[in-house]
Amino acid sequence: MKTIIIKMTDAYDYQSFYETIENCTMIDCRDLEGTRCYLDDSAKSILVDRLNEYSAEGIHFIDSGNYHYLSLLWLQKITTSFNLVLFDHHPDNQPPSFGEITSCGGWVLEATETLPNLKNVFTYGVGDETPIENIPTDLPIYISIDKDALSTEFAITDWDQGNMTLDELLKDLESLYSSHQIIGVDICGDSGENAENGGKVNNQTNHSLFDFLSKKF
Repeated sequence: MKTIIIKMTDAYDYQSFYETIENCTMIDCRDLEGTRCYLDDSAKSILVDRLNEYSAEGIHFIDSGNYHYLSLLWLQKITTSFNLVLFDHHPDNQPPSFGEITSCGGWVLEATETLPNLKNVFTYGVGDETPIENIPTDLPIYISIDKDALSTEFAITDWDQGNMTLDELLKDLESLYSSHQIIGVDICGDSGENAENGGKVNNQTNHSLFDFLSKKF
């Protein structure tokens, strides 16, 4: 099972959860411009190239929620029909403010409009949710987690946050793993803006999530 960590900010410089992970690759992309919240075409081409050899399978840590659009690059690698399960305090389905640019707030909409293999999106953390147990089991799922769905007791992010507890998130993940084929998982919601202040709590939550997920793959 491969673990990928993409550094878009200094967030992981204040964490240690990954230091003992076997088969872990760190991809430092802090040199790229045109990436914060919106991803321009030049930076997208470079990111696609840097991720080319890696699969959507496994666990992917993708830094701050400002870069949640990185999930789209993993979804583009999936070659069979699948459903997306999203834990997020925001639906990320807003049209871009200008042009057709990929953004952290619109990547889900872009995915539904451009990926024929993506059949349904189930979002948790914004209200009016389909019960986890009602998600169809006929298709495999990809899971994307933005820690801003959690309360500030469990994560410090760059966005406003929900009130989910870590235990509630883990319980939902356990339910998904017990009844579905899981393709892969990505996790964002670290803090680039408050990297040092949020390092301790985010490190603990990332450690808990990795411990849980690594036993499932």
